[in-house]
Amino acid sequence: MFIAASLLLALTQSAPVPPAAAPATPAAAPVTPPAAPTPPAAPGVPGVMAPSASPAADILGKPGIAGLVAPDARPEVIIKGLQFGEGPASDAYGETYFCDISAVRMYRIARDTKGYRADVVLEDTKGCSGLAFSREGRLYAVQMYTGRVCEVVLSTDGTGELKGVIESYHGELRPNVNDIAVGTDGGMWFTNMGERRRPERHGIYYSTTAGAEPIQFPVPEIDRPNGIRLSPDGKTLYVADYGKPVVWAYPVEGPAKLGTGRVFASLAILNDPKRITGGDGLTVDSMGNVWVAVPSATAVLVFDPQGKPLGRVMFPEPVSNCAFGGADGRTLYITGRTSVFLLPTIVAGYWPARGGSPTVQVPPAPVAPSEPAKPVVPAAPAGK
Repeated sequence: MFIAASLLLALTQSAPVPPAAAPATPAAAPVTPPAAPTPPAAPGVPGVMAPSASPAADILGKPGIAGLVAPDARPEVIIKGLQFGEGPASDAYGETYFCDISAVRMYRIARDTKGYRADVVLEDTKGCSGLAFSREGRLYAVQMYTGRVCEVVLSTDGTGELKGVIESYHGELRPNVNDIAVGTDGGMWFTNMGERRRPERHGIYYSTTAGAEPIQFPVPEIDRPNGIRLSPDGKTLYVADYGKPVVWAYPVEGPAKLGTGRVFASLAILNDPKRITGGDGLTVDSMGNVWVAVPSATAVLVFDPQGKPLGRVMFPEPVSNCAFGGADGRTLYITGRTSVFLLPTIVAGYWPARGGSPTVQVPPAPVAPSEPAKPVVPAAPAGK
C-alpha cells in the first residue's frame, strides 16, 4: 500500500506521497488508457506482457482477460479530489469503504440516481490505511501512525468510531502497520513495513479479533511487507513486497502458524524498467486469482492461483489497492493517488464477509453521473 510519508514525520522512510493540500479537481474527462508498455524484445517471451492499446488486456495483448474482464471493459473514475486513497474493503452487501490517508478520513462509497459519492464515515483516523471486514461483518482497520489495530464500530447513521483491539506489541507501540486480512476463523494477519532504524518491527503479525497478544513473523525474505490477503480456502497467505517486484505466498498451517514462504509471482511482466517496482495492496477473486496493485506501473496485474500472469488493467494514475464489491460481487474498486476507480468484472470477488456467494439481488442501475464525485466533507461546526 502507499505510505503517506509527509504525515508520518520521522517514523518511517516510506514512498513519497502527494502534498497535504488537496489537488484541484480537473475537468471531467473520459478515462483513457496510458501508452502501451514497451514491446518485448521478441514476441511471445514467456511471462512478459505483449503491448496493447486496451486498458484491460491478457498476456498476449488481446483486449480483456478471459473469464475475468470483458474485452470492452474500461476503468471508470467515480470519486476524485482525494489526497491519498487507500485500503478499500467491502461488507456483506458489497458496500465499499476506503481511506484517505493524508486527509485522515474514512469514506463509504454510496450511489443513488445522481451517481456516486463518498460519504464520510470517520474523521481523524490517525492514518488508517488498511481495512478488512470479518465474516461476522465487523470492520477492522490498521492505524499506520500509531501501530494500533482497531474495530470501526459503525452506527445506524453511517458514521463510525474507533475501538482499540490491539494497542501495542508487548507494551511497545509499533507504527508503520500497513494492511490487514481477517480470516473466517477470526484470525487477523497484518503487515508492518518496518523502519530502517528499527528493523525489528518489520514483518507479518498475527492476532485475533478478540485482541490476543500479537505474534510476529520476521520474514527477512521480504524487503517491505505491504498488501496482505488470504486465499478463498484460507490456506494461503499472500503478501506483496513493496521494495521488490514480487508477491510471496505462505501456507497457513493453523491459527498463528505459517509455513515456509515461496515466491508466488513476479511483477516484472510489463517489460519496462520504469514500471518494474514492488506491489502495494492486493485482493483475490472467487476463483482464487490474485489481483495486485502496482503503483509505478499504474496497473493492476492479475495472476492465477499458481502465480501465472493472466493480464493487466492500466490506469491514468498510480494505484494503491483494490477490492471487490457491488451487489453481485462483480465490481472491482481501485484506489489511486487522487481517485477511486470502478472496473466491471466477469468473475465475482471473494471476501470473508460475503463468503464469495452472492446473496443480494442486483438493484436497477441508476443514472450515470456526468462528472466524478468528490468526497463529501461535513461542514465545520459554527464558530470554528
